[in-house]
Amino acid sequence: MEIKVLIIDDEDSVQSILAAFLNRYVSEKGMQSNIVSMSDPVQSLFELTTHGSEYQLILLDVRIPKLSGDEIYSSLEQVNPEILDSIIFITGYPEDLYDRFPDKTFNVLQKPFRYNSFSEKLDSLLGS
Repeated sequence: MEIKVLIIDDEDSVQSILAAFLNRYVSEKGMQSNIVSMSDPVQSLFELTTHGSEYQLILLDVRIPKLSGDEIYSSLEQVNPEILDSIIFITGYPEDLYDRFPDKTFNVLQKPFRYNSFSEKLDSLLGS
């Protein structure tokens, strides 16, 4: 089985860590992955509105300059709501999300994180 993953983070170092963790995860599960990384939030939003349903997993940073992860989420609620369950927010500031969306529950992976918590999040989201 192959999973297609979109990583949206403005920091190259975080993108690299997430990609490394993903590669370890899929190899442990006997899966393949197709990882797309983007650092421009505007391009990312366009990718998600046009091809979002192709991704089984979207790793989305919250604090991104120009267009934040919660703003991307908000736009997707309007144009592509069926992909919202594929999103895991990667953030050191989960309160940003809960301040903005007080009645929602999110998949949040809080920075800094270790591989085990990353793996558990993916298990619960991908149901493996």
